[in-house]
Amino acid sequence: MTAKLDIDTKVSTEGRVVIPAAVRSALGIGPGDRVRFVVEDGEVKLVTAKSLLFAVWANNHGGDAGDSVVDVRRSRQADTARSDAKWDRVVTHARADARSEDEIEQGLLVQLGLAQ
Repeated sequence: MTAKLDIDTKVSTEGRVVIPAAVRSALGIGPGDRVRFVVEDGEVKLVTAKSLLFAVWANNHGGDAGDSVVDVRRSRQADTARSDAKWDRVVTHARADARSEDEIEQGLLVQLGLAQ
């Protein structure tokens, strides 16, 4: 980043302010570019689309907190592995149960006390 700039400018009667050339150059602002004014605690921060893009990119690619894309993929893989393991147990149990549907139904009715 460039050194600190401290430039005075004047507000027109229409409330317009010209962004000085040195500031536009330092921030990479060109004709037609959009900027955002953020007012906080009595100070104004001029945010460019490029700086906002970099902030969003950093948030989605880990920034200082790590790599969120890798973390999400790792979490999804773990979820898929747990789900696959559960289905494997269901299939294994179903294959081991050689009873007919009538025998299974009769067993459930006995457990519920509806048959002997």
